[in-house]
Amino acid sequence: MYTVDLLIVGRSRRVVDTATAYLATVDIHALGATEDDEALAILDRERVRMFVMGGGVETESRKTLTARAEERGTAIIAAKRAGREVEQYLAEEVVPLFRADS
Repeated sequence: MYTVDLLIVGRSRRVVDTATAYLATVDIHALGATEDDEALAILDRERVRMFVMGGGVETESRKTLTARAEERGTAIIAAKRAGREVEQYLAEEVVPLFRADS
């Protein structure tokens, strides 16, 4: 059983907070992190179903975070907002993937 539906990792607190707030409105339990240590701690203590990594996450951080998520069997989504607002991106891309995986 998963304890967290989605882990959102990005470099902007505003974007991460907007994402987790939106996901709560569609009944998806999400945690967010802006620092690698924070994200790694969540991956270590929780069973995370999906991991959404923002486009601003640097290459080395991306490698470290991806490796840890893969070790834990967590599905990874590399966010590609392509100019869309956070809520629109999540509604169009992430929520359907999440629902399809249910």
